[in-house]
Amino acid sequence: MKNCSKDAKQSMSAVIFLTVLPVLIPVIVFFAFNMLTSFCRDDFVVSCFFTTWYGPFTALLSSFSDVIISTYNYYQTWNGRVVANFISFLFMLFKDKNIFNVCNTIVYCIFVLMIGFHVTGSFKKISGLFIMFISILLWFVLPSYGQNMLWLTGSCNYLWTGTIILLFLIPFRKKIENLSYKPHIVVSLLWIVPGILAGWSMENSASGVFILLLAYFILKKREKEPVMVFEIFGSIGFMMGFFMLIYARHNLFPGFWGLIKNAVMVGFSFIIQDALLLAVIIFLAIELIYFEKKQITKTTYGFFLAALASVAAMIMPGYFHGRAVFITQIFLIITLLSLVIQIKKIIPRRYVVAVGVILMIIFLPSFYAGSTEIVKGFLMVQARERYILSEKKGNLRIKVKSPIPVSDTHSGIYGNIDILDDPADPGYITFNGAKVTWYGIESLDGIPASEETGIKISIKEFLNRRKTEKLNIDDLFAMIYEGWK
Repeated sequence: MKNCSKDAKQSMSAVIFLTVLPVLIPVIVFFAFNMLTSFCRDDFVVSCFFTTWYGPFTALLSSFSDVIISTYNYYQTWNGRVVANFISFLFMLFKDKNIFNVCNTIVYCIFVLMIGFHVTGSFKKISGLFIMFISILLWFVLPSYGQNMLWLTGSCNYLWTGTIILLFLIPFRKKIENLSYKPHIVVSLLWIVPGILAGWSMENSASGVFILLLAYFILKKREKEPVMVFEIFGSIGFMMGFFMLIYARHNLFPGFWGLIKNAVMVGFSFIIQDALLLAVIIFLAIELIYFEKKQITKTTYGFFLAALASVAAMIMPGYFHGRAVFITQIFLIITLLSLVIQIKKIIPRRYVVAVGVILMIIFLPSFYAGSTEIVKGFLMVQARERYILSEKKGNLRIKVKSPIPVSDTHSGIYGNIDILDDPADPGYITFNGAKVTWYGIESLDGIPASEETGIKISIKEFLNRRKTEKLNIDDLFAMIYEGWK
């Protein structure tokens, strides 16, 4: 009996280690990173009542009607991403980032589950280790992880709309795997709503889904399958949202030669940036088709096609880099993992374990470097903000050091359009003006500072003097700001 009890405890420990911890660790880490990412760049703009991108920004949002009007004005004067912009305005209405931190973590969990579902075809097949693996891949593959996942406005534009898109595609994914699948008529009729939200998301994201749906219906026609109610209403909703999205974009066509030039630039950027990912995908596909004589699933082909379509959508604006490549990377991750799932069944388990160990060895140094920069950015932002608030007591025309020196793309404030020092800069009125309203002062200008902050020295000095001089956290931030030369 004692041995049975001992075996049961060991079994329970193994379940916790292999199932619970791999889920909890990424979620806790992601929430902590959200807590360590401050408001920046466009967050201050959407905290204000919006008329046009160039202001004036004279009042903060004060009601839900302000959110609606500001979203409408944004649509009329800047871009058509109503879903993302509405969410951004709504969170900044609260003026409390803790609300966003919790909600963003929940959406992140749903997003990872959505990726797992589209790879495996079932939520039941998603293991804790698989969730951790997806989280690690996102860290590696997204070139602007911090701006896509942690920065408030960026996350609303990419993580949240990406989640909506993957959610919208669920019944299509189920149907392609199970021809007898038939959702309830009420769900089918209501699927017009997720369709509208998915279509009204992000230009290249929606373009990728448009091509994916087109291929889906061509396949149905070829196989002479009847069209379902959810497919009709979901697609109608998607096309409505997609039309409203692109309707707001004007003067995008760069001319015939400009289009060719952009196509070359975008294609080259895509190949260079995703060379390794594409090489692995092609290698696995060749292994399955030519050596193992296996058929690649329709889902794998579909998401790879969607990835290419999202790249093609970037030809009009003429760039493929940074946070704009988010949905392409997500579609490629789903493609890669779909191939991995297929090939995993026919290769020895030891090879899978070896690849996992190698991946972790590569991941840990990158994670340490990224985490360090996230913490550093948070401390610098907090130190400068406390300086602004202390100066505000007797001075409403404030100058502060800028920009925040963060060098890792996993930080949400990396590449931040910070407090500018040149009134002739087109962004001066937009970004400085919005911050002036946020802090309730008359003016805010930047003082160019060195990238060498001496932050470690400041922290060490604080710890040495803390007990003898009874220093508090405000003293720490003051020392950090003073040490920023």
